[in-house]
Amino acid sequence: MNKLINNDTDLRRYIPNQVVAVKGEASLFDKIAYWLDTAEQWIFATFCPASVVDAILADNPHSPIRNPLAAIAAHQALADAIPSLDFVQTVNGFAVVSNQNLAPASRDRVDRLIAAHRSQRATAISALIPLLATIPEWRDTPQCGYFRSTLFPTPAHIRPLASGAATWERYEELHPAIAAAEDRLAAEYISPELMQRLRDEALGLSQLSTLDARLCEALRSHIADLINDRPLRDTALRDIVDYIRRHPDTFPEWHRSDTARLFSPPVFRNSKQSPGYWF
Repeated sequence: MNKLINNDTDLRRYIPNQVVAVKGEASLFDKIAYWLDTAEQWIFATFCPASVVDAILADNPHSPIRNPLAAIAAHQALADAIPSLDFVQTVNGFAVVSNQNLAPASRDRVDRLIAAHRSQRATAISALIPLLATIPEWRDTPQCGYFRSTLFPTPAHIRPLASGAATWERYEELHPAIAAAEDRLAAEYISPELMQRLRDEALGLSQLSTLDARLCEALRSHIADLINDRPLRDTALRDIVDYIRRHPDTFPEWHRSDTARLFSPPVFRNSKQSPGYWF
C-alpha cells in the first residue's frame, strides 16, 4: 500500500486540470498505481529511508514533510506514466486512445507537460531537503550524506549553473563535478574542515550566520567558474583567505587545518651553523 498518496483525491491535489473519472471508468490513481509505487520506492532510496518516514508520520500524520513527499511522488509518477497513458494494447498491436469530444494533444504539448511535472518535482525536492535537515534521525542516513557533500544541497541551488534548467536530472549530473570543484577549493584555499562546516550550514544541519551565508555565495560563484571551465580568480580567493586568517575565532577550523600552513610557510632564519649560511 502506498504511504504518501492513497487515493484519487490525494493525487488530484497535484494535478490541476484532471477530468474526473465517470462511473465505470478507472481513476487516474488506478491507472498510475504502478508508477506511484515505483515513485515512492525511489523517494525512500534517494531522499529518506522508509523507516524514518514511517516514524515521522506515525508521530505526526500532519508533519510538514508529508506534502513535499507526496508532491514528489505524484509528479514523478506522472512524468513516468504520461507516455503510456494514451496507448492501449490490442490483439492487433498498439492503438492511441481516442475520444470524440477531446482533441488529442500534440507531441510538443505532451513533452511540455512532462517537463512541467519534472519542474514541479524539483521544486518539491528543494522544499523537502531543508525540512529533512531538521530531523535528527535523518542526519545519520546515507541520503543525508549525499546532500551534505556540497554547498548546493537542493536543485534550486544549481539554477545559476544549469541555465535555469534546475531539474533533478541536471542536479544529479552536476553533483560529482560540483563536489570535485569544492574539494579543490578546500584543498587549495578554504580547507576541507571549513568547507564541510559551510556545507552542513548550507543544508541546515547547523545555524548559518550572515557572514557564512555570504561566504557560501562567494564560493558558489568560484565553483561556477570551475564548472564552466573559466580560470580561477586567484586574487579574489586569496582575499577570502586573508579575511579568514584575520578572524581565527570565527573560522577556527581553517586555522587548525593543513591548508592554513600553505599560507604560513616557515620563516628561514640565517645562522652560522646553517649549511647554507650566507652574509
